[in-house]
Amino acid sequence: MAYTLLATGDLMLQRPPARSELFPVVRGPAHVFANLEEALTDGGERADKLVCLKGSPALAAELKRSGVSVVTLANNHCMDFGTSGLRATIAALARAGVPAVGAGEDLAASLRPATLDAGGLRVAFVGLSCTMADTGAGVSRPGIAPVRVLTRFLVDHVLLQETPGVSPYVETVPMPGDTERAAAAVAAAKRSADLVIVGIHWGVPIGWVAANQDELATYQQPLGRALIDAGADAVIGHHPHVLHGVEVYRGRPIYYSLGNFLFHSLAAEPVRDRTYPPYSWRTLRGEPNRYGGLARVHWDDPGRGPDTIELVPVWLDDVGEPGPADAARALAAIGRVAELSKKFGTACRAEGGVAVLA
Repeated sequence: MAYTLLATGDLMLQRPPARSELFPVVRGPAHVFANLEEALTDGGERADKLVCLKGSPALAAELKRSGVSVVTLANNHCMDFGTSGLRATIAALARAGVPAVGAGEDLAASLRPATLDAGGLRVAFVGLSCTMADTGAGVSRPGIAPVRVLTRFLVDHVLLQETPGVSPYVETVPMPGDTERAAAAVAAAKRSADLVIVGIHWGVPIGWVAANQDELATYQQPLGRALIDAGADAVIGHHPHVLHGVEVYRGRPIYYSLGNFLFHSLAAEPVRDRTYPPYSWRTLRGEPNRYGGLARVHWDDPGRGPDTIELVPVWLDDVGEPGPADAARALAAIGRVAELSKKFGTACRAEGGVAVLA
């Protein structure tokens, strides 16, 4: 039985989308999996962090109307307005008929998959996040599904003498036990589903990692591969707000970042409660942030690996609304993805304005 997955990067609504059709029409059973990068609440307690994002609970119905099938809340913004904001978000999505994964009343609930039917096919969705601000769910604590990350800053004494002020080299690894817990959740979902799709919030935005380091954090590839080894049929990454490369590992795709998909706050400087250190937001509001990608993965037979793995380039306009990228922008997006995918041994070619990966 054929099946198509469409998955988005960061989606942040502040009003109904301008376009009624956000997603390309596909033949046969399909789902749209989106990362909802905000709380949907009229109240809540604003978190003590750099930027907080929220929209009206009424926007949950707009997600449904636009064709979104399921969302992940496992990200660094769904709890920007506290536990009450999280509960309001989950309630609003439930009223709109949009299942949510990646967050809940406790750790078990945050890791619980949403299993959707697709013409008799059972597809399980799991949400995970490596980006937290003391918002990880616990055994008896509400929050998001956590994969915590340890960070080491390596100061190169020789280079520092030669170039005072140089950035330290950053190494990252998952917290011991967290990869195993996430993998166990994926394996459990696989036991009762034909396909398992994992959405994961991870990585570092462009400009926030030193240019003398790779754009991927060092924990990402081992973690992505562990999720595939555990039974994930596709791993969908988001958080850096720019396109990253795609790895095809054991025949399954790891999209390291799909960039922004719909981001209304892209058009405005973020409202900040804390102004020190005086970070520049230029690299989060530039042209690279307006390139996004829609993952499109198709299976003719879900009992084996996908038959086609694609990235459909998207361009966000001046107010953060998405639309199909024109020919020149599509080629630019595909060129970036192709270059960044080389290190994984992933081939990428342009075909009809779409990136085809293998």
